[in-house]
Amino acid sequence: MQPESLVQLVGSGNTATVEAEWTRLVESAEATPALLRTYQPVLAELCRVGKNALAEEWAWMAVEAMSTRLSPAETLSLAAGFLLAVGDSKELRQQVAELYRAAYAGVEGLDALLTESGLAGGRPVRRALRTLEVCLSLKEGAFIASRDQDEAGRVTKVDHTTWHFTVEHDGTVESLGAVELADRFRPAEADEVRVLRHFAPDKLRERLEQDPVAVVIDLCRHRGGSMSSELLESILSPELLSEDEFKKWCTRARTALKKCPNVQVEGRSPYTITYIETPVAHDQALVREFEKLREPMAQLQLVEKYIRDCKARGEAPSGEAVHACFEKARGHARQMESKHASRAGLGWAVAGQIGQLAGATEPWKGLLEFMRTASHPSTVLKAIDDPALFDRACDLFVETHPEWQEVLGTMLPALDAELCDDVAGRLAKTGWTAAQFDTVAQRILSTPAAHFEALLWLWDGRSLESIGLQVSALTVLTRILRVLDEARRGDSIDKERAKVISTRARTAFSARRYERFVRCLQGLDPGMAAALRTQIFQLDNLGRAVREDLLSHLKTQFPSKEVKPQQQPWMREDVLYVTAAAMEKKRADIEQHVNVKMRDNARAIGAAAERGDLSENSEYKFALEERDLLRARLAQMNAEMAIARVLNPGDVPTDHVGIGTRVAFERIDDGNRYELTIVGPWDADHERNWYNYKTPLAQGILGKRVGDVVEFEHTASPGAYRIVEISNALLAASPAQAAL
Repeated sequence: MQPESLVQLVGSGNTATVEAEWTRLVESAEATPALLRTYQPVLAELCRVGKNALAEEWAWMAVEAMSTRLSPAETLSLAAGFLLAVGDSKELRQQVAELYRAAYAGVEGLDALLTESGLAGGRPVRRALRTLEVCLSLKEGAFIASRDQDEAGRVTKVDHTTWHFTVEHDGTVESLGAVELADRFRPAEADEVRVLRHFAPDKLRERLEQDPVAVVIDLCRHRGGSMSSELLESILSPELLSEDEFKKWCTRARTALKKCPNVQVEGRSPYTITYIETPVAHDQALVREFEKLREPMAQLQLVEKYIRDCKARGEAPSGEAVHACFEKARGHARQMESKHASRAGLGWAVAGQIGQLAGATEPWKGLLEFMRTASHPSTVLKAIDDPALFDRACDLFVETHPEWQEVLGTMLPALDAELCDDVAGRLAKTGWTAAQFDTVAQRILSTPAAHFEALLWLWDGRSLESIGLQVSALTVLTRILRVLDEARRGDSIDKERAKVISTRARTAFSARRYERFVRCLQGLDPGMAAALRTQIFQLDNLGRAVREDLLSHLKTQFPSKEVKPQQQPWMREDVLYVTAAAMEKKRADIEQHVNVKMRDNARAIGAAAERGDLSENSEYKFALEERDLLRARLAQMNAEMAIARVLNPGDVPTDHVGIGTRVAFERIDDGNRYELTIVGPWDADHERNWYNYKTPLAQGILGKRVGDVVEFEHTASPGAYRIVEISNALLAASPAQAAL
């Protein structure tokens, strides 16, 4: 049985079966240290579920069996790995110590080193084994590399009596004990990049020029197998290569790396370089990765990427591998039928497309049978949102359902804009009349928010002219603007849906340089143009560029009617009002963020990358995640600073509630007084009743005047309050208030 299966059995409590399989494996003539090492996770899982004694017994059994067949050195490698898997065991520690004595019988002072390492007890297993591994491999003249800093050194003397090492590194000489040496350094080859950088930089420059791939692979191998392009630049530039030289070298190196089967280059800038000691064949990697995916479209995209990559490499795609993916996709589709029937159609459509790429016989048979027996075919078709797959599914639906026209006509308003074109074209070819299409159009226009994609089809669909549908472009435009206004206000459309609507509207309006919008303006009367101008100006969810372009086209068509509506300061999205004190504090925050937090994070990434296998290095992954968060936070702060404007006392109104005003209220029921101040987002402090002018509470009272009544739910005494006083908070007398 495979190690993964045994781990699962241990986790479920079935140790009897695992023990029988372990015994059979150990006693088998095919058992080798390499094979047994793959079963270390089984021992680790036993310890995780509290069966440490059983894990120790099985490890001891395997080591004893191997010691009768193998040399002490070969057995030691297996035993040390098992000891690490178990975590700690007095018996296994002793067993490993004896193997060290047998394997290194001729080494002077071995017992002293075993004692110093703490293998018999007193130090963690990993640290003790690392000390032994490092110290036993080093001789005078050997090179070493720092584990957490970018430095290399050389051992100039070894005292086997005390196991102290004299080390020359970074221009200094120091004496280190065995444990300290192993904690700080690892053995290094003479031609390793880090060693060459410190001891033979000219030779390294020559190697950079002649074999950039070897340099990058060397750096990856000693950083757990992977590194970022940013880390690569920090190592090589500017000490070895100037900024311009590095850019040219990096372009050449990346091109060569992509052709190396042992290297994967992923991402753009920054990108990640991963070295694989024993590369998996391209076709094997496809099948292995395919098995991990459960989303049908992700499966199809993987196969299509594999075929594109093969073409780029000048290789022929493996028909066997693609056919294996076809069979697996069919299996996934069958499973989906019982669990997610509405999505099973997409699964069968993806399987059919993969089968066609594989050259399979009847690749679409599964989808055909599924469409034939589907109880709700319209639901199945709606789940297939890829145009090419939808088109194929429609072909099969038409083939298997005589009533297809009625079904497609009914579902047309619920489809994406591109799919509407497909369905409308099919219906037109079978004789659907303009009157029938007009009925569908009226359904869309009557509930535009629910059928927004179909509304965009009515705005600029490719099939509109061919089907003879005559819908007023102005009518469609006003419906789109109405939906955008609903999305902006958030009354009836949730936040995520509102984002989608805004994005799709921007794309539809700006298509072909606003051609459809410009045509819509032709023949428009000035009154309607003014109304459109007002509507569009309020739609900040259209984005600044698209909104300004639409208003510019309106101005071009109706120049005499261009009157820019006045916008209140608190409604502006392109300005962020703050106090001078808040502005200075934000500048200090950005400086602290860039010069302290981001630099500390860069050092943490470099240090974590030196600690071994990056796939299991949680510190490295955490540091990378922290880097992404820091970058995102910096981008946000810079974006806010770009639009921040200092609010001066003279800018604060007192005839109505505005930004920078202090407002006094009296509760109508009992006359209780309540005060709050409207400030910028960087000045807000709820404990002092200073509220950000962008909050819903503040937006509800901005623009109000003395005597106006508002409803408060957030106060200790909720109810109706009348505004009795409005003052300038930036002219307040007290020091605390002046800090605003």
